[in-house]
Amino acid sequence: MKKLASVLTLFAFAWVMASPSWALQPAQEKLLAKRAAVADAYRNLAERIKGLQINATTYVRDFVAEADEINTELDTFIKGVRVGPPRYFEDGSAEVSVEVTLEEVVQQLQRVYTVYHHLCHDHVYSFDQMVTVNRQKVIRETGHGAPRLNPGEAPLPPMGESVSAVPSTGVPGWESVTAQGRMMAERAAKVDAYRNMAERIKGLQITADTYVRDFVAESDQVTTKVDTFIKGMRTAGPYRYLPDGTCQVDVEVAIQTVVKELTTIRDWYIHYDPYHHWAHEHLRTTKFEEVLDFYPKKVIRVTGEGVPPEKYMTAPQEAQGPVAMVQPTTPEWALQVVSATGTGIPPEGQTGMEAKLAAARAAEMDAKRNLAEMVYGVRIDSQTTVKDFTVQNDDIHAQVQTFLAGAQVSEPRYLEDGSAQVDVQLSLAGLWEKLRKYRM
Repeated sequence: MKKLASVLTLFAFAWVMASPSWALQPAQEKLLAKRAAVADAYRNLAERIKGLQINATTYVRDFVAEADEINTELDTFIKGVRVGPPRYFEDGSAEVSVEVTLEEVVQQLQRVYTVYHHLCHDHVYSFDQMVTVNRQKVIRETGHGAPRLNPGEAPLPPMGESVSAVPSTGVPGWESVTAQGRMMAERAAKVDAYRNMAERIKGLQITADTYVRDFVAESDQVTTKVDTFIKGMRTAGPYRYLPDGTCQVDVEVAIQTVVKELTTIRDWYIHYDPYHHWAHEHLRTTKFEEVLDFYPKKVIRVTGEGVPPEKYMTAPQEAQGPVAMVQPTTPEWALQVVSATGTGIPPEGQTGMEAKLAAARAAEMDAKRNLAEMVYGVRIDSQTTVKDFTVQNDDIHAQVQTFLAGAQVSEPRYLEDGSAQVDVQLSLAGLWEKLRKYRM
């Protein structure tokens, strides 16, 4: 009988040890949250370091992409940088900062290059200029993490170190959101901000009839470099938590920085393929400085939005109050598709294919002017047109310009008199997506 009792006691102990309630004691919750925060900080720091310039035309990401061994060495180095003390929040999440000096990064890159220079495909790297072309002397990043609780499960009461209030504390509708839900909303907002920044930059005008998007479309390599540049931008200010359950964050960049980066990518693209450099000769005359003539503002600032997934709520939304998203009703005008036609003629004296291309370009410009007039004349409500709305705010004006730059352009039709016609069209649903947040 005593032997049976001992077996039952051991079985009960093993069952308790294996149960989720035992597995997530307060100390273990904090450890899991801290580990997740450190991993997130390492990821953020890796992005920052890979975005550092080696010289005027080369970045650390170019060096790292040379070989898997180099990438592994950099990751190992990053995981050995200084980690600050964790900061815990009431919802069970944690925040950790990591930092490293630029000088330490340069020394590590030089060491790795010495070992693996034979894997660099005949590319020669010198890291001496990094201390002058990069302004920041200390690279610091912050990571966030939370224990992986089951949806609907609240964290255990904290113990040990002091805890801070959750950033969304006091905002109606966010009381039921778990730490995982809040961080997923923040990440979604950041991704959305980067997406909006990409649209804004690609919509910048270089000349009267060319945009940055035309340059980005040159190749997948250019697209990748521009996207990497955008994802290396830091958020401007803290996350904002709105009563409708939306999380917002801003990303900004100096217009001069954009011009410099685009010029750097252009120069790299012209020279990176010596066997086909002749195909990129037209880019040598592209002057991104002319963007400043169309966009005099010194800073481009965009906002991203994200929401927590419903499954990461500690209780049903009905029991917690108004968590449901409050979305403005889509107006009838946003369901329309507008189109316009433009006509162009070649300059006097031009003949053959050169004349046809010139006529097509003129036709496209004329079509886009006609389309812009139609869009600016759209009535948002009974008293306000799109044109009226844009004069209220420079950011709104920039959003409309970006929308217009995305018009679909048809193949040119060449007429017997030497002229050309081009059709362009846009769905106003895209315009509504850009303007609706200003109407709320």
